[in-house]
Amino acid sequence: MIAGTYRYPDSDDRLTSSFVREHEPYPGYWAASEQRALELLAERLSAELGRRSRVRALDAGCGDGRLLPWIARFAATITAADPDAGRLERARTVALPGGTDVSFQATPITEVRGGPFDLLVCSHVIQHVPTSALVPSLRRLHDVAAPGGQLVLSFSRAPVGQGGFSLDSLVDGTVQSRPVGRDQFDHALTDGWTPEILPVRHIDPEMLAAEAARAGWTGTWAWTYHVLEDLSGTDEGVDRDELVNSTTSMRRTHGRDIMTLWRRDGTNPSA
Repeated sequence: MIAGTYRYPDSDDRLTSSFVREHEPYPGYWAASEQRALELLAERLSAELGRRSRVRALDAGCGDGRLLPWIARFAATITAADPDAGRLERARTVALPGGTDVSFQATPITEVRGGPFDLLVCSHVIQHVPTSALVPSLRRLHDVAAPGGQLVLSFSRAPVGQGGFSLDSLVDGTVQSRPVGRDQFDHALTDGWTPEILPVRHIDPEMLAAEAARAGWTGTWAWTYHVLEDLSGTDEGVDRDELVNSTTSMRRTHGRDIMTLWRRDGTNPSA
């Protein structure tokens, strides 16, 4: 992934928008589910972070800057980094509260500069990087984090023990997700890059937790959201997100996405 030449395959979010229309259990659920997760996370960050004027934040893989206003609630100084120069340009146009100082870097996570950062946000990025870049990305985030720094890591999840890979595309207006192996996934992200075909890694949360721990991160919170499974056996008015997160067995198997919070350890990552 080379900054300046990389282009996110779903640059206009057509794939994502189509997937939402096809799979959300009722209109408006997708946006509301993420918003709830962000608000729950905000409660925790408000208790952990200091005064906004003193907090430095990194949006690692900022895309078009969708989360910059949310990050600006906690940090007056933000670095926004993304390897897609076009999406980074759009991020520059996002309106932020007065008194917010934002700088931009056209770079992948593994080459992010600056810090130390008190708050690091990496939202739906690691499922789109080559498998060989996952651990270096987690370690680079650790390197640029301040002691006790908070890392928000959101990603597309799989049931525990069932991680996998797919190549997603639009065929006649419908999202087609073709399961592939690790090698084909990695090839699609490097030598085999094709516009409008989105490689997705469906990450096993327990595998990710183990890699994050080896990179020097301590998990403090997790919330599964975008619960798309058929819950017809439950009451019609059930709060599907609350149900999944409060039920151990369902938390291991249900949900499309997961939002996690990590704290930087003071120790160096293990080899």
